[in-house]
Amino acid sequence: MIKLALALAGAAFAQHPAAVGETLRCGAVLIQPGDDARYVLEKCGDPDSGPTLAEPAFAEGINVYHIGIMRANRWRYHRGPGLFPAVLIIADDGRVQDIEFERARD
Repeated sequence: MIKLALALAGAAFAQHPAAVGETLRCGAVLIQPGDDARYVLEKCGDPDSGPTLAEPAFAEGINVYHIGIMRANRWRYHRGPGLFPAVLIIADDGRVQDIEFERARD
C-alpha cells in the first residue's frame, strides 16, 4: 500500500512541470487558459502590448485546406528582470485561449 501511494505521488509530481507552463502569476493570482480577459486585466493590469493579429486557419486531414482567418488578440506582459515575457492569446469569446512564454532567441 505504501509503495502504491509513493508511486502515485511520484507520478503526480512528474506531471506538475508540464502544467506550470500554462499559468501566469500576477501577484498572488494564477491566470490560466479559460480565464476571462476582464479578470486578467483586473489582476495583471494593462498588457505592455496587445495588437490584434489575423492568422490563417487550416483544417487538417489527408489534405490541408485553408478555411479562413482566425482573429486572436495577443497580450504581452513583461514580468521583470530575469523572467521571460508572457504572451496571452485572447480568443474572440473574451477568454484566455493560451499562455506562451517568449524564450531568448539563440
